[in-house]
Amino acid sequence: MRPAQARYVIGSRMRELREAAGVPLTRAATLSGWDKGHLSRVERGHTKPSRELIEWYDVSFGAEDALVNQLVELDAAVRAGKDMSQRDLRRHVQPMLLGGSVPVDHHPEDRAELVGETVPDGTRVCRDEEFEKTWQIRNSGERPWSGRWLTRQGAAATPGWLRSPQRARLPNADPGEVVTVRMTLQAPSQVGASTAYFKVTDEAGRLYYPGLESPPVYCTIFTVYEL
Repeated sequence: MRPAQARYVIGSRMRELREAAGVPLTRAATLSGWDKGHLSRVERGHTKPSRELIEWYDVSFGAEDALVNQLVELDAAVRAGKDMSQRDLRRHVQPMLLGGSVPVDHHPEDRAELVGETVPDGTRVCRDEEFEKTWQIRNSGERPWSGRWLTRQGAAATPGWLRSPQRARLPNADPGEVVTVRMTLQAPSQVGASTAYFKVTDEAGRLYYPGLESPPVYCTIFTVYEL
């Protein structure tokens, strides 16, 4: 994952939380002490939020530690992406785009669009419980898909890690076709919000959509002691 992608994802989640709470940006700036322009840049993904600002959004908009946990996972995904890019550079993997390697069949007109999913954001799940998540993804570009995967981003061992397979096969699809990806995940032992991020990659884990036009698909749950 690129730093710009991580900023876009966390900023979008911050905006969603604020708007769900019915708090205008101007009011958030007044309450938090941060400049309204700064908050706007953060929510649009132009500026990385500080840990203090993330914690303020969590507390003020009732998200427990959801944003803090997401920030930790995103930072880990950025570090992993940098490590992969450096390895590929040493191996002279081609072609190159946006500072990192992409699959050999990458094409700029390739597109993917999330059109449906199960397990809505914020679904309450008991500790250590397994559940199935599905995503419906449309090939909205002009290129057929073959040999693709939905690959987990980030590194394990972060607090509240939502357990999942490292990847799941993305069915082959012609332009316009919608395919379904099913995955069994397991809630963490700790209570609170958790999020797992996935991106479309080739078998080697290289991103088909390295730009902001295709943010990760994700699963967000809230783990509880009992329902």
